[in-house]
Amino acid sequence: MSNSNNEYKSSYQDINECISRGSCSISPTISSLQEVAMLFLRQLAHYILQLEKLGGNNETIKFEIINILASLVSVNEFSEKQLYSIILKEYYLLNDTQNTYQSICKKENIPVNDIKKFQNFKENTSLSQAITLGEKIFLEKYKKLTLEEKNYRVILQIIIKSLSLNLAKLADFNAFDENIYHDILETLDMFNHKKISIKNIRNQITKLAEHNTNLQIKISELLLKSFDGIFDVKVSHSTKSGKAILVSGNNFFDLLNILEQTKDKGIDIYTHSNLLITHALKKFHNYKHLIGHYGDLTENCILDFATFPGAILLTKNSKNNTEYLYRGRLFSNDFIVPNGVIKIENDDYSELINSALNAKGFSKGKIKEDTPLGYNEKLINEKFIEIIKKLKENTISKLYIIGIDAQKQLEKEYFEELFTHLKKDEYVISFSYKSEKENVLTIPIGNYIPLATYLIHKLFQEFPISNDKIVFYFTTCDVMTIANIINLKEHKAQNVYLTKCPATLINPAVSKTLSKEYKIKEITDITSDLSNIRKKEDTQ
Repeated sequence: MSNSNNEYKSSYQDINECISRGSCSISPTISSLQEVAMLFLRQLAHYILQLEKLGGNNETIKFEIINILASLVSVNEFSEKQLYSIILKEYYLLNDTQNTYQSICKKENIPVNDIKKFQNFKENTSLSQAITLGEKIFLEKYKKLTLEEKNYRVILQIIIKSLSLNLAKLADFNAFDENIYHDILETLDMFNHKKISIKNIRNQITKLAEHNTNLQIKISELLLKSFDGIFDVKVSHSTKSGKAILVSGNNFFDLLNILEQTKDKGIDIYTHSNLLITHALKKFHNYKHLIGHYGDLTENCILDFATFPGAILLTKNSKNNTEYLYRGRLFSNDFIVPNGVIKIENDDYSELINSALNAKGFSKGKIKEDTPLGYNEKLINEKFIEIIKKLKENTISKLYIIGIDAQKQLEKEYFEELFTHLKKDEYVISFSYKSEKENVLTIPIGNYIPLATYLIHKLFQEFPISNDKIVFYFTTCDVMTIANIINLKEHKAQNVYLTKCPATLINPAVSKTLSKEYKIKEITDITSDLSNIRKKEDTQ
């Protein structure tokens, strides 16, 4: 057992750039404001549901709610003023919706199903008063709950955020799921009631986690269809001299718009963050000025943005901390625009393009090693059929599935050691770490989690995911990962391992609930973990 893996628990935080810079921490004031934001969303959900019963439907409010919830995934990136502006938007939406509902009830002579007023919040309530209100809501809510109830509520909120983020991504493809939206509203409305049993909360967690997985599969199907499929490529991380734009975030259509509007401008386009996967999508290869990917697989915007000598676009649903970054070259068409970032309206990128032309650009290029990305669909399908056949014939005793690369050195060493300890009748499917061994299949998908979910779904269509031979390794602690893990456990997956999650991302008490109630194991060291995984097999 290597010394590095012995130190896994104590040292992992030093590897995580997000932790070392403190950019993931949620301040008490932001936490308090989030309480107010969630309160208004719960109350808004109540009145929308009441209006639905009366035949009312408001498309604008629908997308406002989803976008707000999707934005709250990265609430730790907001300033107090930004979150306060969201609260004011919610307040006006809530007032309008309640007034509309009450007006219809009065006109139709229907009893009004009201809930408690908005905790004395008014349109002239100041930021400091809103923070105080959030503290009060927190104390009133949690002093009545057991620790177990608190943790289950937090887990349910994590699932709601992930689900809303995926609904927002689905909307990018001009698609939507009304049933899932309705289930989100009903779940939010649950919290307007004084007492909710743990059983009811857990049932909602199960239902919404299932929705979340199905949405990721649907998003991946639409992605492959919309962009002419996927293939295996080598992605350039090099730069070349010239004017440049960096496109960061999650939105493929924003990138497509930029590519169209710059194809004759003499500007090179580089991707960043989750847009890495676009280099493996066939349609994007029509644009020769899409040069490559800037940075590694992390969302290291503080370093990458500061060193990029051109204009930068933060696409919809980006998760970036721009507090420390220079002003004037950061643009966004997101629902919420960070401080110091210029808002783009109606997909008009002319100001962004002018900024790139006026910037110095790269004076000279820098050569970096290319990385593999994507896969051959036909070959992967054939490989999956072969793997399932061997599982059924018992010629594969364990199938290890490794998630995306979290860019942690100790995790890399952990999985390199796993490869060295593999038995001949064991097999690995890795969406990140590579090995030359014949019993390791690497499918590099960058950091695009929905595609991993889609491929896992394809793999297990004819073999039970609950089989003890299957071992899942999750290497990230974001909301989508937690939702995916819970869905696997609800489908009786037996061996699910999760990296140790920093307290700034998941409350340690919540981590304990995930471990205790969902039997999610924590990655420790390779010798101990393999011993536990093989224990049943070795005693036979």
